[in-house]
This record gives sequence, structure tokens and C-alpha cells, in this order.
Amino acid sequence: MQISRSVLKQLKKIAGEQNVLTDALSLSLYSYDCSLSRTKPDVVILVSEGKTLPVLIQFLVKHHIPFTPRAAATNHAGGCATLYGGAVLDLTRLNRILTINTQEKFADVQPGVITADLQDQASRLGLLYAPDPASARVCTLGGNAAQNASGARCMKYGGTADYILEADWISPTGETVHLTRGNPGPDWIGFLCGSEGTLGLFSQLRLKLIDEPKHIKTFLVTFSSLQEGIQTVTDLAAQGIIPRCVEAMDNYTTKTVEEFSHAGYPTGAQALLILELDGTPKQIETEAARLEEICRKNSCQTFTAARTEAERAKLWLGRRAAYAATTLTAPNVMVGDGTVPRSQLPLALQKVNEIISRYGLTAGLLFHAGDGNFHPHLVFDERNRLQASLAAKAAKEILQACVECGGTVSGEHGVGVEKRAAMAFEYDKHTLGFFSSLKNALDPQHLSNPGKIIPVDFAEKCRPDTPLSPAEEQLAQEIKKRFNQNISSWVTGAGSRRKHTTSSPLNTRGLNKIIEVDKNNYTVTAQAGVSTAELAQRLEKEGVFSSLAADKGTLGGAFACNICPEFSRQVTGLKALLPTGQLVCYGGKIMKNAAGYNLCRLFAGSAGELGLITELTFKIYATPQNRLARKQAAQNSVWPKAFTAVKQAADPAFLFGQVKERETHE
Repeated sequence: MQISRSVLKQLKKIAGEQNVLTDALSLSLYSYDCSLSRTKPDVVILVSEGKTLPVLIQFLVKHHIPFTPRAAATNHAGGCATLYGGAVLDLTRLNRILTINTQEKFADVQPGVITADLQDQASRLGLLYAPDPASARVCTLGGNAAQNASGARCMKYGGTADYILEADWISPTGETVHLTRGNPGPDWIGFLCGSEGTLGLFSQLRLKLIDEPKHIKTFLVTFSSLQEGIQTVTDLAAQGIIPRCVEAMDNYTTKTVEEFSHAGYPTGAQALLILELDGTPKQIETEAARLEEICRKNSCQTFTAARTEAERAKLWLGRRAAYAATTLTAPNVMVGDGTVPRSQLPLALQKVNEIISRYGLTAGLLFHAGDGNFHPHLVFDERNRLQASLAAKAAKEILQACVECGGTVSGEHGVGVEKRAAMAFEYDKHTLGFFSSLKNALDPQHLSNPGKIIPVDFAEKCRPDTPLSPAEEQLAQEIKKRFNQNISSWVTGAGSRRKHTTSSPLNTRGLNKIIEVDKNNYTVTAQAGVSTAELAQRLEKEGVFSSLAADKGTLGGAFACNICPEFSRQVTGLKALLPTGQLVCYGGKIMKNAAGYNLCRLFAGSAGELGLITELTFKIYATPQNRLARKQAAQNSVWPKAFTAVKQAADPAFLFGQVKERETHE
């Protein structure tokens, strides 16, 4: 698009003349990220003060100029591509760690802070910032929030969304809203985290820190085949063992990394695992014995422990250097990010190898294996059109294979533009339509990082509609009838948490099946009307545990009222009937999902205002879990004004619950 001189002049007044760049070199330097996307912006704005951000966005919206937030640009999916030109908002100068509170264990940071800088400062104070993307020495905390980055420690500690306590969010229209985990209603922070700048951006974050473990033990395990190594990971998961990290590499990656970093990897091994434990010395000793037993059962060649902190650091130096090392082997590297349930890792690996072989390509296989997260590194030369085309086709088929294995097209890198079409493999038209409605609701002009995540013409390409169970079908028909007749509804289960105010509530009691207790993946799938007492009895019988305590209510009610926030964060899959009667589905047995808007977080705490939850999938554990004190559910949720549009996107006639436009606040 063309930006007039008068508009540029006004931008310079807002941001400072020296911070508004339009020269050819600057526009070229901001035309790419770590993906293959190449698109030039019309202007680059170096944001040097946080207070100018909402003013800038309001000005850009007023003049209908698209804007793309950007920091270190380590994105692998074209998330920084300016598809429609417009403005790049460079946030790298907002790089101050404002506070580290050692008593309450949090850090206040600006979005341009390098992740490793916070990790280093926290470590010197005996604290840990747990999210640990491989690019931590380069990537920023704001970028991590935009992607919901996680990294190697996600298996035990979770991703970025789990560590944001509070945030200043600037909406796509330039409104500033301060969000906290204590806000009534949905988990807005969790919903916005991972939205890739398409729903606005965070201008400041308060991040949770935890005590740094005093004892850590790292093991290097080698195998004669990658299949044996991956089977080991599946077996670990099936026994409920949760190491701090489980990383896997094939021989190609091992050789490439060793030549680059001299980490001490044995280049003769066909596969290696890096396993890491933390905790008390006794815990580590016990778990190490179990790890070694499983590795030996899968015919490992060697099982060795790092003897010193220097040896441990060296092993991780190699793992973190994998992408950089691979870029030296070919002009281009395409990094995959599909994720599957951990029990499906062996099958997914077989499919991935078949695809790579069929297209005659070279690839290094690298995994956050503990999370089922594949990172195949396809190497090629984009100047060779045939080779580039084959690499793109192979990458697309790998993502499709992951979905066929019950997985997702993105575990942590996001969708951007390069995996946008692949979203149609994973979601049906109702769910993609709901994503689109959420985008329209918060960004009506489609100016905030436009053209990302949601596939074009998805109704023609997406997977078939998800079939409804008989109980879901009955409720869907009733909801559609009420929607057509403009009849208000109130969702209730056992009626133990919130008293309904309508004479004919929508009751979830018919949704009373525990569908599966999966001890291979350590997940449970159950319908929303299952009582928490019945669920607890079933889990006790199976010898597994969750963080949700039994009471007089239902599973769906506990989640919808966010009775136990820790449990809500462990929900990985959801089905829900919108107030229009359409079924939307998100996630499943996958430990990571960065594809689309996080509906699990959106519906957590929604108290029936956005629809009727029909089914949940959540994590379970081999050992008892801490059950934090339950909080009282809010009887009348009052949402920030900016999110009234989200309510209307789900419930256009405002028929569910009590949230009305007049009842919102800033």
C-alpha cells in the first residue's frame, strides 16, 4: 500500500523522526524472518517508548494501515511477514527488565527483553524462568508470548502461557487493558498468548519465577536406531515418568551439530537422547534408575551422565545449536513443528521418514520428544525450483501425517502464513469459522498482523465436520431451537456451583461418560456432565491422579467456573456447543498446541457465557498432585469492555448467561 507523506510526517511526530524508516535497505532488512516468506513493509517504526504504542496503533487504525509487531524475528512460519505491506512495529528497544521480586517470585518485563537475559538474571538470584525455547539467546519474551513458546522444559514445567501472571494488552484498535489471572471470566491471558500478533500485542508482562532446582542430572543415551530412541520416549510416558527434558536427535543432526559445536556427541550413534532430571538427590537417583532400565530395555548402546556442570552445559550447547548448525549445510532450512500424542511418536516417525524418502530430500530429525513435538529440518536450495517445491510438499505432508496421528500442525512455532493452509487438516469449518469470528470481533478492520493463521476459503478445504454423540446431538438441536426463537439459556450440570435463573436450563447430565483413561499418554477424556466424585473414583481405581478434587459438582462445571486454575491449565482438548448450536473442537491428547486460538483457555472460567462445554481431555499423573485451595466461582462475571466482542462472536444474540454489553467495565 502507499503511505502518504502527510501520514509519515505525523508518524514521525509520534515515534520520533529517527525512528520511522522508509529507505530501501531498512525495508529489505525487515522483509523476512526465519521462514521462506519475503514481503516488504511500507514503513518500519522503531518503538522506543511503551507509552507510544497505543497512540501509534490508534493512528494506524485511523488511517487503515496494517501493522505487524516484530522483535527478534526468529519465527519459522512467516509470522513476521507483512502480507499487505503497512507498518512493522519493531519492539526490540523495549528491552528493560523492570523488576525482579525475589519474595513474591515474579519479574516485570518489557516485550523486547531477550529470554536468556531474564533467565540469567533470575538464576543469579536463585530463581528460574522455566520456559526455555532453543533460541533463548536470541528470541524475546514478547515473541515467546505471541507464539506461546515452550522449548525443552515444557514436558515438566509448561509453556509461556503458564508463566504470565499479569499483562498490559493493547487491542487491535489501540485500547490498553490490564489483565491478571485473578480477573473474573475466561483466561484472557491464556487465550491471547499464542495469537501471533493477530489479536493485538502485550506491551508489558509480569512473569512467574520459581525456585531454581538445586540438583540437576543430565544423561546422554545412544541407540542403534532412531526408532528405538523414540520407543523409549513412548515407554517413559506410559510409565508416567516426567523428566525435566527429553530431547532426541538422529544421526544426521548429531553429526551436523558435533561438527559445529564440538559438544562431545558420539557421531557413530544412529540416534541419541538427552534426558534431564531435577529434584532432590533421592528423587533423581530413583528416577535415574527407572530411566536407565527403560533405555536398556530398548537396547540403548550407552547411558552416561554428565559428571560436571561444564559437561552438562556442553551437551545443551550442542542441542541449542542444532538450527544454526543445519543452516551451514545448505542455503535453506525449513523447520517443521508438528506434534502428536506421545504414544503415536513411533508411527509418526515412520510416516515422516517415508515422506522424506519419497521426495528424495535430506533432513535432520530433531524432537522435543517428551512432548511429542517433531522438528524435522528439511535442507534444500530455494534457487532450485524443483527442490524448493518438493521441500514445501514434504513439509505439508508431514503436518498432515501429524494430524492423522491425532496431533497438531504446530506445537510451539505457530501458524503464521506458511502453515495457514495446513490448518484445514486439523479443524472443521465450524471451528475455523469460530476462529475467524474471534479475529473479526477483536480486529474488525483486520489490521493487526493480517492474513495469518486462518486459511483462505477454509469452508471448501477443511476436514469434515466432527460427528456429535447422541447426547451432544440432542443438546445441539435444543440450542438451535432456542437460538431461532430467541430464548435465553443457562448452562447447568449438578447445580452445585451456580443457581440458574431460567425455568428451562440446559443441563449437561446426559453427558455422563468417562470416554477413556489413557495411561499410554497419561490423559483422560470425559464428557462434561461426569461428576467429579465419579471421576475421582475411576482415577483411583486406575492408580492415576489429577489436580481436580472431588466435590458435588461436575467436570464441566469445575472447568467452566475455573474452580481449580491449576487443573484448567492442564486441559489439552475441548469440545463445546456454541449458542448457535454449532460444535467447535480444539486440541486433544497433545501436550502442546500452537495452532489457532486457544479455546481451552478461552472457555476456562467462561461460566457458560460462551457456550456449553460437552467434553474435556486433560492430563493425569502417576503420582498424587497438589490440589490448591479452590476459589469461589463468580456468580456474575463482569468482563473488560474490549472482550464484549468475543462474547458476541460466540453468542450473537446474548442468549447464554448474564454477560450483557452494559455490564462490562474497563
